[in-house]
Amino acid sequence: MADDSKTLIMKEPRQSAVWMLTVLAVSVFIIEVMVMVLLPSLPPMSETARAMIDAAMLSLFLFPIFYFLVFRPLIVNITERRMAEEALRESEMRFRRMADHAPALIWLSDTRNMGIWYNKHWLDYTGRSMGQELGFGWLEGMHPEDRARSAAFCQTSFDARKKFEMEFRLRRADGKYAWIADVGVPRFDDSGEFLGYIGYCWDINSRKATEARLQLAANVFTHAREGILIADADGAIIDVNDTFTRITGYGREEVLGKNPRILQSGRQPPEFYTAMWHELLENGHWTGEMWNRRKSGEVFAEMLTISAVYAADKVIQNYVALFTDITSMKEHQRELEHIAHFDALTGLPNRILLGDRLHQAMAQSQRRNQPLAVVFVDLDGFKTVNDTHGHKIGDELLIIVSQRMRSVLREGDTLARIGGDEFVAVLVDLEMPQDWQQLISRLLEAASAPVQISDFEVNVSASIGVTLYPEDYSDADILMRHADQAMYLAKQAGKNCYRLFDAGR
Repeated sequence: MADDSKTLIMKEPRQSAVWMLTVLAVSVFIIEVMVMVLLPSLPPMSETARAMIDAAMLSLFLFPIFYFLVFRPLIVNITERRMAEEALRESEMRFRRMADHAPALIWLSDTRNMGIWYNKHWLDYTGRSMGQELGFGWLEGMHPEDRARSAAFCQTSFDARKKFEMEFRLRRADGKYAWIADVGVPRFDDSGEFLGYIGYCWDINSRKATEARLQLAANVFTHAREGILIADADGAIIDVNDTFTRITGYGREEVLGKNPRILQSGRQPPEFYTAMWHELLENGHWTGEMWNRRKSGEVFAEMLTISAVYAADKVIQNYVALFTDITSMKEHQRELEHIAHFDALTGLPNRILLGDRLHQAMAQSQRRNQPLAVVFVDLDGFKTVNDTHGHKIGDELLIIVSQRMRSVLREGDTLARIGGDEFVAVLVDLEMPQDWQQLISRLLEAASAPVQISDFEVNVSASIGVTLYPEDYSDADILMRHADQAMYLAKQAGKNCYRLFDAGR
C-alpha cells in the first residue's frame, strides 16, 4: 500500500466524496454528449469557439477534483494544526501553574540554549524580573568566578542533548551569593523533536557552608540544617546531631557505637558501596545520592557527603557524613519524568515511551526467536460521542476504554496512547498465531462494551490493524505505519474488526 494513500484517508467517510465526484463526472459527460448532439444543428463555429467550449467543459470537470483533493484537505490540515497548537498552549499553562507552586527553582530553555521561562520561586529568590532573566540574562546573577565554567559545561551538555548536573553561586534578592545545585533535562515532543531543556535548582548553600565549617571545627555541627554523623576510623558512630534524629527517627543513644549500615535500605547493590569506599579512601571524600531507611521503616532519599578527617600523621581518624533529605525533590523529579513519558489523561505510555519499549521488544524478539505484534487501535464513533456529549464525557470514555483494553493484555505487553482516540499495543512472546489473535479479540470486546458515564450509556467500537515482526522485517517506525495502514483496511471493511498487514505484498 503506497504511503501517499494514507494521507488521503480522513476520519469522515470518503464514500460521499467519491459519490459526489462520480455524479459530477456523469453530469459533465451527459452535458458533453448533449453538446455533441446539438452541435451539428447550430450555425458553424470557428475552431476558437470550439476550443473555448472544450476548455469550459474541462474546467467544469477538473474543479471538483481540485476541490476535494487539494483545497479541502488543506483546510482540514490547517484546522487540525490550530487545534494542536491550542492544546499545546493549554498544556504549557497547566505546567507553568504547577511549576509556580513547586519548592524548586524551575527554568525552561529553547533549542538555542536561551532561557524562555522561570517560575515564581526563581524570580522571588533572585529578586529579578522575567524580562531580566530571558535569553542569557540569567548569567548576570551568577557569581563572576562561576560564570565561564558553568556556561561552558551547560553548553557542552546541551550540544550532546544529555542530562546535566552542576553547582554554582547565584545572587539572591538580598544581594548575597548562595550555592545552587542545578539539574537540566532535555525536552522532546511526541514525535521526538528536541524542544530545549527543563531544569530545577535548589539552594545548597547550607550544605556548602556546613562542609566548610566542619573542616575547621566539627563541634558546630549541632546547629546545621543537614543531618550529620561522625564515626571513628572503624566506622562506629560516635556522634550525631539533632537533624540526624529528626530525619532518621533514631535518637542519639540508639545509634552510638553502631555502624551506619543500620540505615541501609537495600536499594543500592554491594557494588555501589564498594565504589563509594574506594573513592572515599582514594580522594578523602565522596558525594552522591543514596536511599536509606528511617527507624519507622520508611525509605527516604538523601544527598550525602562523606569526608575523611586525617590526624597529623595523615592517618584517617574520623569520618564525617552530612546529608540532606531530598525525598520531596526526588518525588518532584519523578513527576516531571512521568509527564515526559506518560499520557496525562489515561496514564498510559505516550509516543516517546512507546518507541523505547518497541525497540526493546524487537531486540528481545531477535534474542528469543519469538515474534511480536504491533497493533494499531482506532476507536470507531468517538468523534460522535465528543460532538454529542462534550469533551468531558469523551475524556471519561477514553479513560474507561483504555483501562479495559489494558486489563485484557498480559503483564509484558504495552498499550500506549499516541493521540486523540488512537492507541498502539506491542504484544511480545508470541509462540503460536492464536496467541495474538486471542488478544486482538479481547481488545475488540473491551472497546465495544457499553460504557455508563453519569446518565449516559455510550457505545463505541475499535478498528484494529496488526503487523507481525520479524515476518514484517522493518524498523519500529515502519512497523507502526504498516499497522496503521492495516487499521484503515479494517475501517473500510465495516469497522469493529481487525486486519493483518500483508508483508508479502
